[in-house]
Parts: sequence; C-alpha cells; structure tokens
Amino acid sequence: MSLAGLQQLLTRSVRDGDFRRSVLQPDGLERAAAELGLTEAEKTQFASIDPDYLEGVATLVIKQRIVRREAEFGLFLNALFRYTPRGKFFQAYHQAVSVGQFGRMEELRRFVDFSFDYVVERSLPEYLVDLLRFCSHVCELAETPKVFPDEPEGALRAGSTLVLRKPHAVVQFRYDVLRLAKEDEEYGADPQPRPTTLLLQRDWRQPKRSRAFDLSEHPLLAALTRGPLTVLDAGGVLPHFTHGFVKELVESLHDRQIVHLMLPSELAAYGGDGPVGTPEET
Repeated sequence: MSLAGLQQLLTRSVRDGDFRRSVLQPDGLERAAAELGLTEAEKTQFASIDPDYLEGVATLVIKQRIVRREAEFGLFLNALFRYTPRGKFFQAYHQAVSVGQFGRMEELRRFVDFSFDYVVERSLPEYLVDLLRFCSHVCELAETPKVFPDEPEGALRAGSTLVLRKPHAVVQFRYDVLRLAKEDEEYGADPQPRPTTLLLQRDWRQPKRSRAFDLSEHPLLAALTRGPLTVLDAGGVLPHFTHGFVKELVESLHDRQIVHLMLPSELAAYGGDGPVGTPEET
C-alpha cells in the first residue's frame, strides 16, 4: 500500500488515545496494519517511534485542535457547554473523528457532522443547531476566495448597477442567531423560535472574516439578494426615504465594500472618469 495507510495510522494514533495505546502493543499493531494494508517496512517504521514522543505529539495536536475549534465555533460551544461538560464533548469528538487529513475545510465539516449528531442524539435545545449552522457558514465564507466582477467599476452614478460582493449566502434560521451572538440576556436565557433570514458575506476589508445582516432590517440588501439594481431603482425599494438618503446609503455600502458599483455598459468605454456621454469629435 502507499503511504496513505501509514498516514491514517499516525493520524488516528495521535487523535484517539485508546487506539494509540492499542497499536503500541504488537498484537494491536498487527490488527491495524492488516486493516490498513501496511507493508512490513511501514509497520517497522511505525514501531520505531518512541511512545513518549508519540504521546507528546498527541497532546500538542489535541490542544491545537481544541483551540482552533473554539476560535471557529465559539458561539456554538459557549452555548453547548451550558448543557454538557467541555471535557466530555471534546473527548467524544477526538475519539469519533480520529482519521482523515488535517485539511481545514475537511476538519470543519467533520466537526459540524459530529456536533449535529451530538446535539440531536441527546435531545439538547434546538437553538444549538442554528448556532452551529451559523458558525459553519461564517467559517466557510471566510475561507472562500473573493470573486471579482468581470465588468468595470466606477463612481456612483444614477445608472450605476449595485451588485452584492461575493462570496455571500442567504441563510434561513429558526432562531434569531444575531441576538444570541450579541449575548442578549433577555432572549438568550430561553430562546424561542423567531424565523430569521440573514445575508452572510465574506468581509472584503479583513482577511478570514465574515459579516452578517438581518435582511428584515436591511430592505435594500434584501432586494439585492434577488438581483442587481441601479442606483436610481434603489430608491423604489425604500419609498419612505428621500433619494438623498438612498444615495448616502449606497455610498456607505460601497465604502464598506458590501457592494460593487458597476458602470453602465454604455459608459464603460469612458472609464467613469471623464464627462458622461460626451463623444469625441471626428
């Protein structure tokens, strides 16, 4: 077999304490080698590892793994640990997810799968799943590359087209996860369902960050999730506000890098810097 089998053996040995203790014994190593299809050379290579060194690596990897998961899923985990001991949860996680590569996205997805089953199988409060989903979407968007538009951008004009920056996602939740994220004590003490639709978007200003908007509070963003709008037509989405206010709002969205301002196709040739609609004399 290729080195893939040896890699799986090493990975699982690092992550699963019971498995590690088993394969450090001759009989346990033989069983694992047969299961993974290891060659004699690979078995010898693994057996040559100092058990104390392997134990030290396992301790370090587990600590790093916990730190990463708590950084990525802190909102979910802080709520979860009201109902289950922290150590018990992470011990179960390390034992259940003990094989595979160390790729970030694969780790994230496996953690989500494990956490979902952990909550559901123990009949823990339903809002925990929404917090898990929220953290998962935020992390995935933060890891997704920016998508740059094909058409030219320019200064704000009435005919400019507003386009939401990508990557983004529109996600429906059963609970008001933004109030939970803000640690609203009145709501968080006993959360009741409040269906909420959020726009989640990678933050273009900061690396590895995402941001969230409650679309019930942002009608213009809600309209843009359904398709692009010109600046002129944006006023129709906000009939109770002056066009001056709408223009300032568009400027704010653009300055915060939430939207692109795309030049109208007929103006693109002028680059957006010269007089509008002034053809050269021939």
